[in-house]
Amino acid sequence: MKLQYILKNTNSADINTKLPLFIGISFFIFVSIILYFFLKTIAKKEQEARDKLTLFQKQEIEHLKLINFVLDNTADAIYWFKFDGKIVYVNDRLCKILGYKKEELLNQNITIIDKKFNDIEKIVIEKKKQFNYFESELTTKSGKTFPCFIAANYFSSNEKEEFICAFARDITEQKRKEQIIKSSLEEKEILIKEIHHRVKNNLQILSSLLSMQKRREKNSEINTQLDKTRSRIYAISLVHEIIYKGDDLRFINMKQYLEELIEAMKGIYNLDEDLEIFIEASKEINFGINNSVLIALVIHELFLNSIKHAFKNIKKGRIDIFILQENDEIIFGVKDNGVGCDIKKIEEKNSLGWQLIESIVKMQLDGDLEIKNRDGFLCTIRYKIAGKK
Repeated sequence: MKLQYILKNTNSADINTKLPLFIGISFFIFVSIILYFFLKTIAKKEQEARDKLTLFQKQEIEHLKLINFVLDNTADAIYWFKFDGKIVYVNDRLCKILGYKKEELLNQNITIIDKKFNDIEKIVIEKKKQFNYFESELTTKSGKTFPCFIAANYFSSNEKEEFICAFARDITEQKRKEQIIKSSLEEKEILIKEIHHRVKNNLQILSSLLSMQKRREKNSEINTQLDKTRSRIYAISLVHEIIYKGDDLRFINMKQYLEELIEAMKGIYNLDEDLEIFIEASKEINFGINNSVLIALVIHELFLNSIKHAFKNIKKGRIDIFILQENDEIIFGVKDNGVGCDIKKIEEKNSLGWQLIESIVKMQLDGDLEIKNRDGFLCTIRYKIAGKK
């Protein structure tokens, strides 16, 4: 009714004049409403973004606090420095063991705590982007130094800034224990060498007594047995002598041993100079004292058998002694170009030497023994290396 009244009382000219204004005002109100809701939505989104940023910042702060807590309470001293030596970070552990406060170290040169920085820097720069492990020394505020193990790593936050992150651990106690162990080992080595020396001396005394007995004895058969016993004793004492004189108390080089043993037996038995003796043994073949003595005694008996029985009516004799390793087997023995031997007769005679050989090979080395009588005498022993049976 009111609108009809207005229209009745308004002429067409007024309507034509006021209509655009009405439309414009209506459009302005409409746009304002749209803009209001649009801005309200943006403000809401912006507030949500601010809230998320604030939450993220709080989380990052808590995360950073956790990282700092871990770094400050780790067992290692941690410090970062630039390549010019300027310290940019230290953890509480470093400050505690060196006696500094953090502010006393930050922006200082690394040489205040590590006098060897220049040497270390060269190593790290040459091996960029790699971990480097080495021993160094850190210096406390009072000037005291102590050994430490350092793991240093290169990293770069951008193309311009390069850092070294170092983790240092005090190894004073470790060094002290190492020195105790080293001293203990040295004492044990001295003691073991002294034991070997005394064993060797006692065996030599026994050998000398047998030699004196031989000079008094007129029975040739007894003298022969005395010589055999003397050379057996020497074969054992030589093992102890080589250990005593050597640098390694655990192993004996068998090539060296056999060469010295044969030289000694040449003197004991006055061997003919025309007798050729060849030793084939790898320089890498080394045995502990137990196996060395066992192998030495077997080779001694086989060699003794050859020089005593092989070369009757043979002008130029030859003896080959060999000790080799094939995979997990040790192969050793003696070969000569003599008349050979009848193994059945040897077994029937039940000689001490043959009993000794069989006992060592079968019962102690758990090996196999093979004899061939072709173009002379050949005895080959094989046994598995311990732990590979």
